[in-house]
Amino acid sequence: MHIFYGALVLLLSIFKGDWKNWENYYPSMLYIALSTFVYEYIAHSHFHLWDFQKTNFLSIMNIHFIHNLLINPFVAFLFLSNYPKKRMKKILYYAVWSVLFIIGEVICRQTGDIIYSNGWTIWWSALFVITMFPMVRLHHTRKLTALFLSILFCLFYLTVFDYI
Repeated sequence: MHIFYGALVLLLSIFKGDWKNWENYYPSMLYIALSTFVYEYIAHSHFHLWDFQKTNFLSIMNIHFIHNLLINPFVAFLFLSNYPKKRMKKILYYAVWSVLFIIGEVICRQTGDIIYSNGWTIWWSALFVITMFPMVRLHHTRKLTALFLSILFCLFYLTVFDYI
């Protein structure tokens, strides 16, 4: 499933991404990748809330690299490349991206490609996803504000799940 998602995001990026302006999106692509790496660092030192399962072809490390270095940055690139201008279209755009991400996660749960632990559920994932896309957009437009809010969100999750 991970290879399929990676190939899909890469193909969509090739055909739907705003490659003329890719440098404008690059900081936010790094932001989403770094955010995922920070989760991995914290999770490996304590405990995971969710994790991928190795496959016959991919180790867990390879799966994390596919997500952190390919899927997540190019999702941010696609999301920002096609961001609408009108308010109602923006709301629908956030909703569509969030639903697609949640459906993808449900599929990964059903196929055993991702597991939850320590109280994490699909509802926590949904909450995370519906804040993730606005945070990516905020990072694109107001980087320092997004970084500050990211710290607050991180502290929220660390507190709720007894990391601190």
